[in-house]
Amino acid sequence: MRSEMYSQLFFILLLSICCKMSDVVAANSSKCLKDQKMLLLRLRNNLTYDSEISTKLVKWNHRIDCCQWEGVTCNSEGQVIGLDLSAESFSGSITPLADLKFLSIVRLDGNDLSAPIPEFFAELTNLTVFSLSSCNLIGEVPQKIFQVPTLQTIDLSENEMLGGSLPEFPSKGSLQNMVLSDTKYSGSLPESIGNLRKLSRIELRACNFTGPIPSSMENLTQLVLLDFELNSFTGSFPSFKLSKNLTRIYSARNRLTGISSDWQGFENLEYLDLSSNSISGLIPESLFYLPSLSDLILSSNNFSGQITELQNVISPLTTLELSSNNLEGLIPEFIFELHDLYGLSLSFNKFNGTVQLEKFTKINKLVDLDLSHNSLSVDTNISESDLALLPQLNSFMLASCNLQNISFLKNQSKLSMLDLSNNQLTGEIPNWLVEINDGLLRFLNLSFNQFMRLQEPYTIGFLMNFLDLHSNLLTGVIPLPPSAAAYIDFSDNNFSTFPPDFGNYLVTARFLSIANNKVISSIPSSICNSSYLEVLDLSNNSLNGIIPSCLPESLNRCASSFFVQLHKLKVLNIGNNKIKDTFPCWLRNMSDLRVLILRFNGFHGNIDCSRVNSNWTALQIMDLASNKLGGVLPRGSFLELKAMMADPSLTHSRSDILHFESSISPIYYQDRVILSLKGQDVTQTKIFLFFTSIDFSSNNFVGNIPEIVGDLRSLYLLNISHNNLMGQMPPAIGNLKQLESLDLSFNKLGGNIPEKLASLTFLSFLNLSSNELVGMIPQGNQIQTFGGSSFEGNKGLCGFPLNRICMNKSADAPSEPEVEEEEFISRTEIYVSAILGLVVGIGIIFLPLLFSKRWNQSYNRIMDRLILRIFQQQGQERKSSSSSVASWKKVAGKSRGSH
Repeated sequence: MRSEMYSQLFFILLLSICCKMSDVVAANSSKCLKDQKMLLLRLRNNLTYDSEISTKLVKWNHRIDCCQWEGVTCNSEGQVIGLDLSAESFSGSITPLADLKFLSIVRLDGNDLSAPIPEFFAELTNLTVFSLSSCNLIGEVPQKIFQVPTLQTIDLSENEMLGGSLPEFPSKGSLQNMVLSDTKYSGSLPESIGNLRKLSRIELRACNFTGPIPSSMENLTQLVLLDFELNSFTGSFPSFKLSKNLTRIYSARNRLTGISSDWQGFENLEYLDLSSNSISGLIPESLFYLPSLSDLILSSNNFSGQITELQNVISPLTTLELSSNNLEGLIPEFIFELHDLYGLSLSFNKFNGTVQLEKFTKINKLVDLDLSHNSLSVDTNISESDLALLPQLNSFMLASCNLQNISFLKNQSKLSMLDLSNNQLTGEIPNWLVEINDGLLRFLNLSFNQFMRLQEPYTIGFLMNFLDLHSNLLTGVIPLPPSAAAYIDFSDNNFSTFPPDFGNYLVTARFLSIANNKVISSIPSSICNSSYLEVLDLSNNSLNGIIPSCLPESLNRCASSFFVQLHKLKVLNIGNNKIKDTFPCWLRNMSDLRVLILRFNGFHGNIDCSRVNSNWTALQIMDLASNKLGGVLPRGSFLELKAMMADPSLTHSRSDILHFESSISPIYYQDRVILSLKGQDVTQTKIFLFFTSIDFSSNNFVGNIPEIVGDLRSLYLLNISHNNLMGQMPPAIGNLKQLESLDLSFNKLGGNIPEKLASLTFLSFLNLSSNELVGMIPQGNQIQTFGGSSFEGNKGLCGFPLNRICMNKSADAPSEPEVEEEEFISRTEIYVSAILGLVVGIGIIFLPLLFSKRWNQSYNRIMDRLILRIFQQQGQERKSSSSSVASWKKVAGKSRGSH
């Protein structure tokens, strides 16, 4: 009976629930207001989307209540209050949203708006969530949006063309989440940001914010996550003492100079990254006593002094990165007590003393260890029992650790990265080393040691991605690299021969350097297979012959070089060899080529490649010096250098260094590129993307310097010395405002020096010597810094700094026609005076002779005596002259004998 009653009650309850649900469904199915539906349908009609990708818009049906549409939320009155169209991949206008006055939640992430943010969003008085990340937004964000009183979350991240600055925030703002990462937001953070007392998450990563972080942010007690990475914040990092809920702090790669010494109270802090700043002083001890801290990353700063030896450290650290600072002294013992440590990096500091390898047996969870580049000595003497207790490392970096023995590595069965560079290792490279981890070692650096050979027959792990053997004493045939290698550096050894099939092992290679060896053979044609190479450096060897051919049928049979295959090449350096070939015009098809060095070879012929389609849009260093190239300098050779014509203000913003980046770690291209800079050979080890230079010196070029040279606005170095160029210096050279070094010496240039040359403010080296230049040297602040040697050998030049006075050209001096007229009048007066004097003289002498007998007799006697005296004097002079000639011949004979 009781059970039957319970059954009836259960049935009544179930029926009641169903009725309620039916009422709810009925209410929802009929509550959408007509005007709201029309606005949503107008929005959909404005948008373009793929029906196969869309999961929301494609299901909007005018026959169904709009409150039931995917992504739409209504209130009880049928007004649309929420719209979530994230990841619909639509494009088009969203202006119909302006009339949805009751919107509270707007999520449009992952679409293509390609427009500024409409200002009407700031008029939505109920707005709480505004999220438009990854929408290709442009322009500036209306500041009023941040000041909507109800706003709790704003996410505009991943819009790289979207900018703006933060406004003054209201005193009782509701904002909890502010995400602006990867935008062009700039300026400083307003002090009023401290008014956002409910703020728990602020992400400003990779923006352009500057100035100090406001101290008012210390009042943000609800803060949980802070991401200021990749900005330009300055000053000290606030202590955030009241932000007890902080769990993660990212503020790497800024310009911070200090941090608080007291971090007590951060009970929940798990992750702290302040790397790549300029923070100085001691590392705060309190950081090692935070009960939740697992990751402490302080690398690339200016921390100094010794790390205090601490007791009872409680931080459960799994990652400790202190590399690239100025820390000194012994490695503190407490570090070896961090039993949860997974990664430890102490490289590039001033730690000293001896580290016992056996101490690492206490950190048995350790996977990544880096002790490189200190003043440490690692004692590898360890017992067999302790050797088995060493942690099995994935990455072991021991560069500059005074190693002499590497047998302790035999037990490492999980290594994928190993750096033993710059130690004292000698003898042969054993096969067991490269076969560690069953041949799965991916990174091996043995450079700067004294290895003399590889164990024969040598084996190299087939999966090795990075192999660096440079700066050893290795000889003989260049070893075949691993077939999977991307980075291969065999430079600065004594290798002498290329194996013929060497190129067959370069299928995936992106960096190859065999510079500074003694390779005598020619370049093997098999190198054609290395179609992914970005850097190829074969400089400073004795490579001979011509560049091998690979594609004889391509590019109208002109591009027969293997370099056509290397379409990804960025750096090509084959300078200082003995290659004899014509200029490789096929190189002009390489759109990524940035550095071309062909100097000190036997390249000959002209460089006019007019029959080849040129694509040198990226070339920034071009060095053809000391070859036998000739002909005129074709205008097209300069016209195609688009990277050198770029606006200097834009190129300077690209402060990055041309580098190779492997799949394991970024490796900068630091191979030696020798440039003739300011009259001297200078080794350029890092090539900034804004540095540009042209060196055509010591060849046989003739003709004029093309006027188009003046368009290379970002050029730093121009050297066309020691050629046979003639004609005038193009005045447009004065347009090269970035020019620091100009060498046009030892040519046949004539005419005047362009006046604009004196206004080149960065010009610090100028050599115009041994030409045929004329006129006064232009005067300016820069010209005055150069000595006379810069202008010597130009007979027609005058003025400072030469000790050659120019003709007076002052305003008082008469013009050239006036001078000629005065000279003519002066000459006429002289001639008339001479004629008159002659007539008078003749009259005085000859009239008495004609009319006086006594004058006539006296005149005859005088003339007879005068004539006799003249003949006697001439006879004496002949005798004296004969005597002098004999004496001169005698002296000259003695002189030749002495030489």
